[in-house]
Amino acid sequence: MKILQDIKIAADVFCEVRKARKAGAEAVKIKPAFTVPCATFTPAYLNTIEGCQTRKLGREIDQAVKEVFDCLPYETRRQIERDDMGSWADRARFWQRQLKPALPPKEYHAVMTLFIGWYAHCLRMRKEAAE
Repeated sequence: MKILQDIKIAADVFCEVRKARKAGAEAVKIKPAFTVPCATFTPAYLNTIEGCQTRKLGREIDQAVKEVFDCLPYETRRQIERDDMGSWADRARFWQRQLKPALPPKEYHAVMTLFIGWYAHCLRMRKEAAE
């Protein structure tokens, strides 16, 4: 039973800290015994504000916008995913620059209309939440 072993180890650490305090120590330094590996994930289009919106326009358009996203530099994709793009207008201008050369005019206008409508919705929701 691993949980009982974990509880015993925690109790032992607690006792050691108490002994050190009784001996006059003001601080106790804990050294890591081993490092636990952490999984890292690449930025994903579905983790963005726009990710679920383009699905409404059909599989082909959604895939085309996802391909544009996947071709962006890693840091840019992280910014988009974390919503660190600045204002909503900055975000719209960014997507305009990226999508205009990549999509046919009809699909480009459909995507940008969808994005700008969604940004307006998000802006209204944030404004209402702040009031």
